[in-house]
Amino acid sequence: MSIHHRSSGRLPLALDVDIRHRGKYIGSTSTRDISPFGVFIKLRATDLAEDDFLEMHFLDKFKKKRYLLQKGLIMHRNKEGFGVLFSHDKDEFRNLLERETAAVNDDTNAVK
Repeated sequence: MSIHHRSSGRLPLALDVDIRHRGKYIGSTSTRDISPFGVFIKLRATDLAEDDFLEMHFLDKFKKKRYLLQKGLIMHRNKEGFGVLFSHDKDEFRNLLERETAAVNDDTNAVK
């Protein structure tokens, strides 16, 4: 298996995220899908390329609008954005994903 191919599925989940590269603010956007190991970020028209290292600040709206930092490596790019492999696995970030997923599931069940 190559490191360039992800080995797990991602959840279709839109989270607010600020992107920084080499300390420079790139922009605010959202995710298209995410897992504890990586994310696809919707962001067009940037100079970012494969193998660029990023800082991603994810909004945790459940904890007084605090941001959680994740770092990662851009693995692929297309016209819609880029796929990132996270460089570390944080419990705090996994907890954020669990809360967001539960909130989406609750909203979906409420509509039925």
